[in-house]
Amino acid sequence: MKLTSVFTFFLAALTASATPLGLYKRQTTNGSSNSSSSSSGTVPVIITGGSAVSSSQSNVTTTTLFNSTSTLNVTQLYQIATQVNQTLQSESSSGIIIVTNWQSIETLSFFCSIVFNTSKTIVITENHLWGLPILSSSQAQGRGTLVAGSDSVIYSGVFPPYTVPVGVSSQKQVQWFYEACQPTLIASNSTIRLQYSNFSNTQISSSSSSSSTSGGAGGGASNSSTNSTSTPSNSSTAAGGAGTSSSSSSSGPLVPIIYEEGYSQTLIQSLGSSIQGLVVISSGTSSNSTATSWTSVPFPVVYAIDASSSHDGSTIGFLSNTSVPQGAVSAGYLSPIQAQTLLSIAINNQVTSTSDLQMIFPASQQ
Repeated sequence: MKLTSVFTFFLAALTASATPLGLYKRQTTNGSSNSSSSSSGTVPVIITGGSAVSSSQSNVTTTTLFNSTSTLNVTQLYQIATQVNQTLQSESSSGIIIVTNWQSIETLSFFCSIVFNTSKTIVITENHLWGLPILSSSQAQGRGTLVAGSDSVIYSGVFPPYTVPVGVSSQKQVQWFYEACQPTLIASNSTIRLQYSNFSNTQISSSSSSSSTSGGAGGGASNSSTNSTSTPSNSSTAAGGAGTSSSSSSSGPLVPIIYEEGYSQTLIQSLGSSIQGLVVISSGTSSNSTATSWTSVPFPVVYAIDASSSHDGSTIGFLSNTSVPQGAVSAGYLSPIQAQTLLSIAINNQVTSTSDLQMIFPASQQ
């Protein structure tokens, strides 16, 4: 997205409503939308992929969890959550930068948006240098997880990648488009925060784990399995927003993504005993989407639309609950990968009924 189009978009959005697209909850703040950078000591950086951090930077402390070049799976996401939680618990920490590969930006930013109920700044980026000005900004807190793009534009981690810009950054300052507030999906009075506070746990529940290795959240549209790893777990909720960790070994729920045009009853029957949930990319044709009933399958099913085949920041789609088959849940404006991530978190916390999932996904919140 070009910088000029970003400013044009937000000028119109801010004129029409107090916050962009009506997808944000207004919060009281005493700060200015134009924020200068301020030094806050050592910057914690977690490496999971992406560009390497120079060892000559004395103001950066790095923790390398893995150097993945492929999409992070749900088990790896919970490993990251454990490390992030430990860092955010420090009173001296105002936030954290997580460096990852391009394929994992969408999964990781949305996962952190849901799991971390904190006002501290979490920046997801491919290069830690892009995140430094944001973490130094006095007005970055209270905005949810942020994504630092290569174009100097700052995006919300709640929405499909590079679709909702919230500010622009330079080496010396950050210009925010509006005062600090949380997206409606994760606002302090949202269903997720009020009724499903256990979503902030960093434990992978043994009752939701698959016996086979899994791709989990963040995988592409497929029905194949990938490797999983062990992950630490938690026993209580901590101040940083996610749980305090103790050691265990488990794999996350298996939630594949399939295309509506490509599945058959034979495929579903073959998957039924090995998966914990399913995301279906809607064909966009109402007659096709409502022709099937999912009431008899033993796992939750979420339908999502792929509004843009490339991450060009041009489109946010929406799928209503009336456009999905009986027994399925609409993902609303969430992308297929975001739907997979949220469903994986829900299953991990034993939230699997259609009625409960409809409360969580944004289709019911519009």
